Amino acid sequence: MEHSLVLIKPDGVELSLVGEVLSHLEREDLFLVGAKVIEPTYQLAAYHYYEHKDKPFYQDIIKYLLGGYHSFPWVYAFVYAGDNACSIIRSIVGKTNPMEIEPDKKIVTLRQKYGRNVIVKDEKGNEIFDENGHVLVRFENVIHASFNDASEYEVKLWFSPEEILSKYRIYETIENGGKIYWKQPFEEIFKKRFL
Repeated sequence: MEHSLVLIKPDGVELSLVGEVLSHLEREDLFLVGAKVIEPTYQLAAYHYYEHKDKPFYQDIIKYLLGGYHSFPWVYAFVYAGDNACSIIRSIVGKTNPMEIEPDKKIVTLRQKYGRNVIVKDEKGNEIFDENGHVLVRFENVIHASFNDASEYEVKLWFSPEEILSKYRIYETIENGGKIYWKQPFEEIFKKRFL
């Protein structure tokens, strides 16, 4: 059994896709084991996208996750559990770039159906270019779904153990003073992954 974090981002909330996403995921042999609505902080968004910290679009995707481009500044966050949860969910959600076609797919993914690409601009409205001179594009792909190698980090970043059904907690916990904590907290995983 594995966990996968699923986020419906502000553009997905604005498009009223929460029910649509849940409807697709409930057809699979997966268990919804954690759910909440959250208005992410800058720090949470920065940790979530930390692997991109040296990229020119880092601040832009943080602003995107914080709802800076949409009328809704919140995110619906879910944890799903099941065998091959990450790969099952990623096949429904699709590739990061919503315009990228998946060759062997006979179905349209949620990102293909609802996502879009937007040219990134600075505060003055000028297009931003990468180191190769290409215009930067923000993928407004409405949904985030964990890759296998990032799922523990992401689940522990967004959820405390008490927010996940106890029967489906797959990461070790400890109890201290009547409160349950992750035995290996997100901060330790962060250091191993990035520092």
